[in-house]
Amino acid sequence: MIKFSTNDKQQELTEYCQKWLANLSKCDFENAQQLIDIPNCYGVKWGERELKEVVIDYFDQETDVTFQNLDITTCYPEFIESDDGTLLFGFYLPANDELTDLTVQFEFQPNTGMQYLATINDVHVL
Repeated sequence: MIKFSTNDKQQELTEYCQKWLANLSKCDFENAQQLIDIPNCYGVKWGERELKEVVIDYFDQETDVTFQNLDITTCYPEFIESDDGTLLFGFYLPANDELTDLTVQFEFQPNTGMQYLATINDVHVL
């Protein structure tokens, strides 16, 4: 869950997702998973297995999967605030030593006050 402390939602979401990416790059999937509060609309709560599978499929080969902690501002981030208050934040996933075309689509659903529940809608090539 993220609780905004400023009015700069895009900056705070960037920092939140950067923390998630930093955890992945250290193979700290447990702490990365703790940043995902709820499953997406398909019942998937993206974790180590799902992330590694999508990267293996992307490269079309069985390979060791690694994630890099690139500055998200270099991963073509996109921020959208919808009319219902839901926040969307997407960026390209750095994996296996390259910036892939895999887009990570975070969604932040309003909870109470300035608190939002985080989920990953999908990780896919647009």
